[in-house]
Amino acid sequence: MVDSLGSDLSLLFSDWSAPLSPVDNGRLLDFIRVLLEWNVRINVTGARERSDVVGEHFPDSLALFSLVPAGSRLVDVGSGGGLPAIPFAILRPDCQVTLVEPRAKRVAFLKTAVRVCKCSNVLVVRQRMEDCESHSFDVASSRATFPPLEWLASARELVVPGGRTIVLSTVEVSPRPSGLLLIGHLNYKTRNGSVRWAGSYCST
Repeated sequence: MVDSLGSDLSLLFSDWSAPLSPVDNGRLLDFIRVLLEWNVRINVTGARERSDVVGEHFPDSLALFSLVPAGSRLVDVGSGGGLPAIPFAILRPDCQVTLVEPRAKRVAFLKTAVRVCKCSNVLVVRQRMEDCESHSFDVASSRATFPPLEWLASARELVVPGGRTIVLSTVEVSPRPSGLLLIGHLNYKTRNGSVRWAGSYCST
């Protein structure tokens, strides 16, 4: 099974023209293992098979990988099962990643996953978005926690002037919010053909 998953990872990363070292490959497999072990108890993800985590969720991590500038301080709000932020953190050790999650059981999972995957660049914080320190991050991301327009409005309070907000959605945000410039975007699909869209916005 691990060999098959390793092949799935290699193929996915090849499709994205993204580097994957043997060490990171192993850490990603560790994340999948602990995610599905915990999922039996507290339902941290809808994925039930290891291949589903790779094929349906890791593309979002690779979208973050592609859109986040080097050396960024990134906050991920409503981190839940650690997707897409923990795989991103594994692949981008240049970035400092803060996972914000209010639910105690999911915080316990996140801390376990961070420890098992040796993510020294990740901090897990149990709190709500409104309790985060204002304008403290270069990039803000969130997936499936807020409607895109609501997220774009709220995330302005999290990022520094000129900071970026990442939207992970199924369609491009329309109409584009005033005062925000779309500076990068990706159209992609999951293994099962689900259409995804990721956009990076910056205040004008």
